[in-house]
Amino acid sequence: MSERCVTVQEAQNDIRMIVWKSRETEEVTLLEAGGRILSEDLRAGKSSPPFPRSPYDGYALRAADIQGANKKQPVCLKVVEKLCAGKYPKQVIGSGEAARIMTGAPIPNGADTVVKQEDTDYGEGIVQIYRSQNPYDHYCPQGEDFLEGEKLLTKGLRMDAIRIGIAASAGCDRIRVVKKVRVAVLTTGSELAKPGTKLRPGQIYDSSLYLITERIRELGGEVVRMNSVLDEPEILKGRLREAARCADLIVTTGGVSVGEKDLTRQVLSQMGADKVFDRVFVKPGSPTALFRLEETPVFALSGNPFAATVHMELLVRAAIARWYGCDELFPHEKRGFLLSNFGKSAVSDRYIRGTESGGRILLPNGKERSGILSSMNGCNCLVKIEQGRANLREGERVCYIKI
Repeated sequence: MSERCVTVQEAQNDIRMIVWKSRETEEVTLLEAGGRILSEDLRAGKSSPPFPRSPYDGYALRAADIQGANKKQPVCLKVVEKLCAGKYPKQVIGSGEAARIMTGAPIPNGADTVVKQEDTDYGEGIVQIYRSQNPYDHYCPQGEDFLEGEKLLTKGLRMDAIRIGIAASAGCDRIRVVKKVRVAVLTTGSELAKPGTKLRPGQIYDSSLYLITERIRELGGEVVRMNSVLDEPEILKGRLREAARCADLIVTTGGVSVGEKDLTRQVLSQMGADKVFDRVFVKPGSPTALFRLEETPVFALSGNPFAATVHMELLVRAAIARWYGCDELFPHEKRGFLLSNFGKSAVSDRYIRGTESGGRILLPNGKERSGILSSMNGCNCLVKIEQGRANLREGERVCYIKI
């Protein structure tokens, strides 16, 4: 079968075709909901606030009673009740009356405004009011935030601190979320050593296993298997079979080039995996491939840490977003301006590391090769240099993806 080389967009379209949105959901508590994907719309069971409340410490009263009030000619009102937050009013405020009220306390019936205590003499039995106000000044109405039955959050959103706070303010203690996508991560290469062990001659530490695993967790996935695999076909076949039985997605790194020990493509073909594409028209990591092994998508990424990072963001992240039905997770392109020069040409589309703030992008100084990871520290975006562009200068517009 001939080799199929695709653009990033074509690869992402292929991913949409073979990765299905999960229909499996589960209920979790709000304290377990961080980073999870909402599987159904969330509506308010109660209005918030459920009653009119005071935004200040002061006095609840009728605006009509204090028209024309000032320091020289204060209006005196009878204080009929004192209301703290959590205490519900017993009195109805009539003409010439006021209630001492604290921030967050319910505004009693009959009152239509709250005068700040700084604009009074702090009276207990009788209070002097030193300013005039209109009805509903300093007044938080019932449902000011949201009304009962209002849709607050749409399914497919990723729960963060603010959204969890919104759910809590609506009285929800449990929500339904999409079950976590299960991912197996396999790094291949007899040269790889586990961090913490002593390196033998010719070995390097396996950074990709930890980098990819943690990024999948950051994106809301559950890593159900992580293995570093020797360059032995039968061992790799066994690890892939195990992964296909327990995972929804498989991510491998290494073994995708054309060297004698680059076995991943060969082994997957021998196992009867369906090939979706062989290469992606982008650097670094162009040998990246996608297979289906027993209906499980297998992303075969480059063994170079930065190249693996690029395709983790462009492709694996797109698959996770598709699984969850979460557009927020998808690697959307944005437009920005370079604050640095970039002198290399781009035979194909190229992605480089950068730090973005307010649409302005600074490139790290040197250390740009795909095997280098240390210069990614502090970077928060991948900058796209389109095919054919060269010698970019400060101020030029570029596309980038936040990571």
